[in-house]
Amino acid sequence: MGCPFKHLLGNEKGALGFFKNTKKQEPGQVSSSGKSVASSTEISRFYRELMNSTEASKVKFVGLTEEDLHRLVSIRPIFEKYVTDIVASFYENLSQVPALMSIINNHSSVDKLRQTLEHYLLDMVSGEIGQDYIVRRKIIGSVHNRINLFPEWYIGAYTLIQNEVLALLLREMNAVNQAREAFTSFQRLCSFDMQIAIATYIDSYTSSMMRLNEIERIQHRLNESSEMLVATAEETSASIGQKETHVVQMLDGTRDIQESSLQMVEDVEEGKTEIGSALNEIDRIVEIMDETREKSKELIESANKIGEIVQVIHAISNKTNVLSLNASIEAARAGEHGRGFTVVAKEVRNLAMQTQSALEHIHEQISMVQNNVSSFENSFEQIAKQASRFREINTAIMSIMNNSSVQVRSNSEKIKNVSRYILDFQQTFTEISTASDQVAKMAEELSLLSNQLNDKFNIGK
Repeated sequence: MGCPFKHLLGNEKGALGFFKNTKKQEPGQVSSSGKSVASSTEISRFYRELMNSTEASKVKFVGLTEEDLHRLVSIRPIFEKYVTDIVASFYENLSQVPALMSIINNHSSVDKLRQTLEHYLLDMVSGEIGQDYIVRRKIIGSVHNRINLFPEWYIGAYTLIQNEVLALLLREMNAVNQAREAFTSFQRLCSFDMQIAIATYIDSYTSSMMRLNEIERIQHRLNESSEMLVATAEETSASIGQKETHVVQMLDGTRDIQESSLQMVEDVEEGKTEIGSALNEIDRIVEIMDETREKSKELIESANKIGEIVQVIHAISNKTNVLSLNASIEAARAGEHGRGFTVVAKEVRNLAMQTQSALEHIHEQISMVQNNVSSFENSFEQIAKQASRFREINTAIMSIMNNSSVQVRSNSEKIKNVSRYILDFQQTFTEISTASDQVAKMAEELSLLSNQLNDKFNIGK
């Protein structure tokens, strides 16, 4: 445990201020210097307070009584008159020890400490030996411990002061017995002060040992933690290395899929272009078929008109044949005079028969043309239906390819996003791997510091 008075006192200047500011100004006796001194009643109250404190056993052990406090108050005028001489003699002896002067120069000055010691000695003959007195003594002990003034010097200092006080009392007091009794009271209070100071040293040392033990435990845990941290960092680095390999494989796979998707998009676009060209060709064929159908209709109409003309010619041929038959009859009646006309009528009849035969042949050809045109028109109908069906199929294929192209493009974009995520993931792995390496280095440094701390502990032991 640390010093409970550290916040009250940081150096010797604080100790001096503490003696100046904490002394209660209660009504009582007034010394020759004008400073108040505890009355008999107040001395009794302070002594009861002392005996009710945690230091009561120490008071009993050294034999410090209320009468001792009264006796010390009675010699205060002597202390006030010669306290400067006592302090001067003390520091003259102290100046002969370089180690002590080094401590004084590093933490304060002789002039400041003279004032502090004067207040300290006058405090001992004030009669105010109560709870606050104990606190003031513990603070002084804590300060001496903090500046590394070892107990042997502290105890030795009391011996020097006691020698000076004894000589002073024997010189200034008429009765030797009274001087001896006063010195005994002073000696008992010095012993009580030393008990408090030594207890403060022991508490501080115990607290230091506890802190050292705690530091040793922390160092041991630190060592274990650093070793575990190194092992964990190595495992993490190895795991990250494996995962990073998987990430690279995933990235390569997504790149292959992306390239395949792009190639698929190109193929789909090319297929769309070819199907578009095929649809245009089909539209052109349909147009030609429509034009051919119109021409077929015109051909049928022309054949029908020719048939009508053939019918007219056929009727004329029949009439001509009848006329030639009548002419032959009339020529036979005419006898010799109608013989020439008979020849003409016969030729006309033959011509009519040939014409009729030709007309029949033409009629057959027209009928054949009409039949072929009708058959051709039926074929056109079937071709038109197939072309329309083919167009519908190609249109559906085009729609599917459009959807496929959109879907493939969408998938390609998603794959790009996945690739970016994987790249970010890979970057994160890289950062984690770097951080893991740094953690491993820090763990090694921590382990090194732990070992150095352990070496210091071993040296101290």
